[in-house]
Amino acid sequence: MNQFVQRVAHYIANELLVKGLAESKAFQRIVVHTDRHIQKYKKEGLEQVNTHIDELHKKATQAAYSTSTKNFASSSSSSPLREGKSGSELEPPQRPLEGIPGFFRALEKVIRRDLGIGVEKK
Repeated sequence: MNQFVQRVAHYIANELLVKGLAESKAFQRIVVHTDRHIQKYKKEGLEQVNTHIDELHKKATQAAYSTSTKNFASSSSSSPLREGKSGSELEPPQRPLEGIPGFFRALEKVIRRDLGIGVEKK
């Protein structure tokens, strides 16, 4: 009996609320106004994302070409050896650490590079 009363009350409230809002001119204006704003913000947001992606692509392309040009010009031999810390001896490239320690080592390098700590001047 209790469920029946709840269902009837729910049905009546739902019918009154839905029909009342659907027929309300003020509610319809609010819905149209809100939809217009949402569509405007979605469009502006999409345009902003696209411009940011275009800028990033342009910068990445410039960086890739400038890096590949420098590397190509500076590497006269095709040897996989690189200069050591003292600059005179050559040593083979080191395999990066894997897992969590590797992640934190790479993060440390990026932070140091961004802050200008320990950056080698060439």
